[in-house]
Amino acid sequence: MSLYGMMRTGVSGMAAQANRLSSVADNIANSGTTGYKRSRAEFSSMVLPSTQGAYNSGGVTTTIMNSVSSQGVLQYTTSVTDLAVNGEGFFIVQDASGTPFLTRAGAFVPDAQGRLVNAAGYQLLGYSYQNGAPAATANGFAGLEPVIISQTELTAAPTTQGTFSANLPA
Repeated sequence: MSLYGMMRTGVSGMAAQANRLSSVADNIANSGTTGYKRSRAEFSSMVLPSTQGAYNSGGVTTTIMNSVSSQGVLQYTTSVTDLAVNGEGFFIVQDASGTPFLTRAGAFVPDAQGRLVNAAGYQLLGYSYQNGAPAATANGFAGLEPVIISQTELTAAPTTQGTFSANLPA
């Protein structure tokens, strides 16, 4: 094994451990972030071909895996407009220019026009049921429109008459 090979092996090991520590630091820093999913480092050995009479050392590399589609913890909130995806799936939101994005964070609040928006100001999209059940588009965003929550309240009409019937034992 050459001096270069020895150094390459040591450096690849230190770089892999640095990646692992970085993913742990990200997990700690974002532990309270709504919708954050943990990341983890997966290690892989690199094996180099040997030549006759010489030893070539290998190394190690890491791949950071992000769990963006996994189920998070469902938590109670006091906001009536907070939503959650139970199982697989994403919310579809759009920015001010109309570019769609996917998210699992469901903290939404109504803006001045009544549209549900997240902390980044992205509007929640959904299908309208105003004219009956919509035809959903598979693998596309056609037919989606901003979800608008009406701030008007229903007016209750008090009951003026009632009927009571009972069966009493003899």
